[in-house]
Amino acid sequence: MNFTLADQSIQYTFKAEKYAKGQMQRSLQNVKLDASPESLVKVGQAISKLQGDELAALTLVQKHNLTLA
Repeated sequence: MNFTLADQSIQYTFKAEKYAKGQMQRSLQNVKLDASPESLVKVGQAISKLQGDELAALTLVQKHNLTLA
């Protein structure tokens, strides 16, 4: 049996006083399976700069298929 990476998404958490409870989360689907951690951080920082807030956290969500053979 083997796991194969099928899909992944990224969830960014941004901090600013303008948000309810001081933070907002944004998810992006269909992240390239070979995306580097550095590139994911750069995207989050770019979004944060455009929104005028602070990037607080990143969560990479992965879905794997299990081959039964």
